[in-house]
Amino acid sequence: MMKICVVDDEREVRVSIIQKLTALFPHDQVFDTEFGYEALQRIELIQPDLVFLDIRMPELDGLQILQHLHEKYPSIYVVIISGYDDFEYARKALTLGATDFLLKPADRGELMDIVLKIREKLKQTFMKELGQLLNITPIPNISLEQIHPFNVSLWFDEREWKRIEFGDRASVMERCEAAPQDILLTVTVDAETEGIVVRADSEQPETGFREKHDFLNVLRSQLRKKRESRFFQTADPDARGNRLQRKERVKQAARIRQQIIHYARTGDIGELEKSLDAWFECLAKLNYDDLRKEVAQLMAVLDEGLGKNEIILVDEDTLYYWHDWIGHHQTWNDLKRRIRHMVINGVKALKNLEQTGRETLDTSSWFKQALHLIENSADMNLSLEAVSEAVNVHPVTLSRMFKQQMGVTFVRYLTRKRMQHASHLLLHTNKKVNEIAEEVGYADYAYFRSLFKKEFGYSPSDFRKKNGILNVPDEGE
Repeated sequence: MMKICVVDDEREVRVSIIQKLTALFPHDQVFDTEFGYEALQRIELIQPDLVFLDIRMPELDGLQILQHLHEKYPSIYVVIISGYDDFEYARKALTLGATDFLLKPADRGELMDIVLKIREKLKQTFMKELGQLLNITPIPNISLEQIHPFNVSLWFDEREWKRIEFGDRASVMERCEAAPQDILLTVTVDAETEGIVVRADSEQPETGFREKHDFLNVLRSQLRKKRESRFFQTADPDARGNRLQRKERVKQAARIRQQIIHYARTGDIGELEKSLDAWFECLAKLNYDDLRKEVAQLMAVLDEGLGKNEIILVDEDTLYYWHDWIGHHQTWNDLKRRIRHMVINGVKALKNLEQTGRETLDTSSWFKQALHLIENSADMNLSLEAVSEAVNVHPVTLSRMFKQQMGVTFVRYLTRKRMQHASHLLLHTNKKVNEIAEEVGYADYAYFRSLFKKEFGYSPSDFRKKNGILNVPDEGE
């Protein structure tokens, strides 16, 4: 699935090489670019991945063409074709940037080895460039390991439009098998969804890109649309009003959220349910990102225990936790049902605690059990709901008791545990920092680095250096 040019002043040599390459690699595009100035013009027009280039030719010899390509198109691989008596030319060609050289007549086995080697180099370069882009502008829950390259030649030709689509894994794999030359890559989004980047016949700025640096922005935008379509179960995720309408709805949702907090504090279940219904109706008109922010705000306040203080301060860790929690719900209906359970039953549980006076008791057996579970679990993604279910109490009850007994919320306690585990991995393994971030439960690498620095006073890389570890590559730092 490469573009290959063959340059030689002997037509028989060109035809022989082209026939062998076409037979070996039927999906590749192999071009007869003749020789001299004509060859140079055709190479510039085609912009191939690989050029087989004769050394001794009229008009322009191979070394002149090689030098021009090396200066203007350094990403093009060049393999010199030479006779036995051209060894010195071949040696000089290698110093000018040629990848390899072949002796005439070109052997099928040698041609195959060279093309496969160049194809692997292109793939490695592609993965390296994509990894660097992901480190600069990461996409939550998308890592390099989820991306599977096919025809990476499309990546290096920034004149061609590429389009991003989504489907189930079976249908995407079927397309890849039918026309691999038209597929740049696939990306595994989740168990149900596979993304695919295909060659586009025309300009498509909304769903596609040409230049490498635009890829992640378009992918992020298309993932958002796909996620909203599935979450709200609507065909058109853009039909949620214009920017001014969305801004006003965000303000309205925030006002209703304050009513919910008020009724939750006072324990007025009837008014609380009415406010929740109005809030849900308002949230359904927001886009997915705004909805997550708004829901995370309410859940974070609930996590603080709905104390009687007029002002509830919510820290960044808690917001991140609940923002991530929301992302585990596939549809809006699923999330609504869970929020209703957490809020209504949570307020009832808190009222029960206050009425029975149990919240003033010493640490109960169930709380000791919950603490033991957290301390001994190897799962860094342990959730408040999972722990509360294990000890048979409501999550809000556990959160309130946690703050009373430990002086911090469940989320903050879990964050400290994650940071301690991360520090251990930094000091006792050779894992890269971004790998450690994922292992302790943070898909957002930049956020993990910020949390770690807040906890220990040093970035992960500086923490290693401070402890005398200097030979570990820290990707993303």
